[in-house]
Amino acid sequence: MVEENVYCVLDTETTGLNPWFGDRIIEVAIVPVYKGKIVNSWIYHSLVNPSIPIPALSEKIHGISNAQIADAPGLERVLDNIRAYTKDTILVMHNATMDLSFLDIATKEVGQFPINAKYIDTLEISESLYGKRRSLESLVKEFKLGSKVPHRALQDAILTAKVFLKLSEKIGIENLREFVRIWGDGQ
Repeated sequence: MVEENVYCVLDTETTGLNPWFGDRIIEVAIVPVYKGKIVNSWIYHSLVNPSIPIPALSEKIHGISNAQIADAPGLERVLDNIRAYTKDTILVMHNATMDLSFLDIATKEVGQFPINAKYIDTLEISESLYGKRRSLESLVKEFKLGSKVPHRALQDAILTAKVFLKLSEKIGIENLREFVRIWGDGQ
């Protein structure tokens, strides 16, 4: 069966783990997958100026400094690009609720409507296959895609795309529709 959907693997890096307490997006990447292949020419990646300082602990984790984001585009411009990628595609994320919650807060902060999108969470697929939620890093190691997750949006999105393709093979491409969820409309 040939898969005709375009899947857009999204990953963000943030100033911390809690968007409800002021943490914000500082990097976003989208890696499109079409017909079982990563489409490198369609990849989107950007640092984001969150208009707040990056805490030292967060900088240590992902290596993104305040100086690096100083001239980065703001959320409005980045959100426009994300919306373009979500139109008629299915987003894919590992721990989707985290990334989508950050996007919800971001849209509200700039006075936009939330992003409504179809999505698949590779964390949910891993739970279905293995009986427990598996970290991205453990899946990367299992599928021999590397030894660690670098905590940078582009590299992590590429790894998630590769994991998604491996998980799709394991469950069967025809079964992916069972994992499609809708985000928005009161999430």
